[in-house]
Amino acid sequence: MNIPHRADAPPHSLEMQPAPERSSVTAVPLEALDNAVTRAAAGYWRMLRGARNLPARAQLSPRDMRAILRHVVLLRIIDGGRDYEYRIVGERFAWAYGVQFKGRHLSQVEAAAPEHGARMRELYEHVRNSAQPLAIQGWIGREVADSRFVYYESVLLPFADDGACVDHILVTSFHVPRAPE
Repeated sequence: MNIPHRADAPPHSLEMQPAPERSSVTAVPLEALDNAVTRAAAGYWRMLRGARNLPARAQLSPRDMRAILRHVVLLRIIDGGRDYEYRIVGERFAWAYGVQFKGRHLSQVEAAAPEHGARMRELYEHVRNSAQPLAIQGWIGREVADSRFVYYESVLLPFADDGACVDHILVTSFHVPRAPE
């Protein structure tokens, strides 16, 4: 996976920000997550994992995730990665993308928005195949004129009932609204 880098510091609040000229994304270590929401998700995943390689989906508890639940998406992997089902979609994700996609499949996203769907598939496949968490920080540039947000920090966390073969991915994101131009 080839993720380009950007040197700009991430914003630390939900205050609207202007869009940069071009979009960019940076992979960062979990320890470098900047936002409390994504740090909480990574910490929760580590706690659930314990001594196991990967935590099981059954360990997730909405009660324990109250503080971050509106910022999460839970994906179920279908047929070894042939498709992904959006099982839980928090309200901040629905706001960020302007649609409630709970119950939908990645293949539907790919059909409606091929470029965006391809980027999502690349991230999901990376986490599924590596069985490792992935943290990214990204800016949405002016070339994406209809974006509701300008900056995001996301962590993609793998889950496996057998401790090895990823069957779910928990995505937690923080989105900064885009300032009107």
